[in-house]
Amino acid sequence: MQSSKIDRIKYLVEQLNAASESYYAKDREIMSNYEYDKLYDELVELEKETGVTLANSPTVNVGYEAVDELPKERHESPMLSLGKTKSREELREWLQGNPAILSWKLDGLTIVLTYREGKLAKAVTRGNGEIGEVITNNARTFKNLPLNISYTGELILRGEAVITYSDFEKINGEIADAEAKYKNPRNLCSGSVRQLNNEITAKRNVRFYAFGKSGRCGLPRFQGSTVCLFTGAGICGGRTCGGDRGKYPVSHRRL
Repeated sequence: MQSSKIDRIKYLVEQLNAASESYYAKDREIMSNYEYDKLYDELVELEKETGVTLANSPTVNVGYEAVDELPKERHESPMLSLGKTKSREELREWLQGNPAILSWKLDGLTIVLTYREGKLAKAVTRGNGEIGEVITNNARTFKNLPLNISYTGELILRGEAVITYSDFEKINGEIADAEAKYKNPRNLCSGSVRQLNNEITAKRNVRFYAFGKSGRCGLPRFQGSTVCLFTGAGICGGRTCGGDRGKYPVSHRRL
């Protein structure tokens, strides 16, 4: 019985890793979010039950290794995966009576921006959580991203690069071959942000919305989903995004 469960673990790890590789390295979706979550949850339960966790299990690995076409850089601090739950009771237990703010999670590609002396100095993708791809030149073409800001200290922002549904439909509408059309805005955004030619990125109308920052800088902490870091710049963790959330792909997989 134990051996059959371990065989199932091996199968689940293989299937989930194949789906991650296809999604993150090839911009191709071979498994829906629902299917992935279902297999992932089964794997978690089997690992708890058997006490067996394989070294290459997605439960201990974050994302997939960045592709080689763009320069790579190690993150100053790891960009770990968010925990997830479908149970309100589990969420309440995790909060332990502490106040909390829930917000929509835009479904795009996570980016880390670094500003120094008021200028955009660097942009790096999340990659595998430890090492990301440097996409600074591409980020400079994001539609709502200021290249210069008034804050002159070092500012490190984490946020999501996204493409609206309307832009997604417009771009897909220009592709005659049905097989070549993009599956969803998230896949399109991932491929657009990681282009070698930023002229292509510029044509995709990518936008960036921040959801957090490094605690080292002198700016106040985010006080919830209504605080915009750059007033009037459209880079926001909530109000701008929340008000227009019908325009953007939103993930319902995590709280």
